[in-house]
Amino acid sequence: LQVAQRAFVILSQPRTAEEYESALRDLEREVDRLIHLSTDLLFLARLDQRRLPWRPQALDISDLLDAVVEQIQPLADAKGLLLETTMEPGLVIQGDPDHLIRLFLNLLDNAIKYTPPGGQITLRAGKEGTGVWVALSDTGPGIPAEHLPHVFERFYRVEKARSRESGGAGLGLAIAYEIARWHGGTIEAQSEPGHGTIFTVHLPFRPPEAHVVE
Repeated sequence: LQVAQRAFVILSQPRTAEEYESALRDLEREVDRLIHLSTDLLFLARLDQRRLPWRPQALDISDLLDAVVEQIQPLADAKGLLLETTMEPGLVIQGDPDHLIRLFLNLLDNAIKYTPPGGQITLRAGKEGTGVWVALSDTGPGIPAEHLPHVFERFYRVEKARSRESGGAGLGLAIAYEIARWHGGTIEAQSEPGHGTIFTVHLPFRPPEAHVVE
């Protein structure tokens, strides 16, 4: 409804070609935001109903993370961010690659959004007793302690740092959390205002049985 109203306003007032182009670009961004939001909501609804495709297979987390970093590198470059990786080789687990790619893309996208130009994002991964860990740290503004317990809640956004103007709807971290949980893993956040944030994902070598249907 909001997009339709904005389109009506654009068409109902005389404008120069440049003004039309600017208004239509704004409208295009709003449509893209709504498409992204509806896609995320559908994903969460299907997950809640246990109706997500589930295709676990042996995969090397190091290779998967390399592919994710390559995909998102242009966004980091456009903002002048240094994106560094340090990963042990041979981090083989059982997991659904599509869902895990989405998990790490969401975390990296979140870090890029809230790290100021010229900052740094570091991705590290290694083995632990029962699985693997993946830690993503940034040099962003950090998250106040009172907000940390809520960052994985749906639609939760920290004031100012996680606003609609930055493009988020408060679902990216919630989706990452649910994907990790579906794999029998966890995500934890550590942060201090002015000192950046670290998200650490723990994934077991083998996920529990997931009752998901096509």
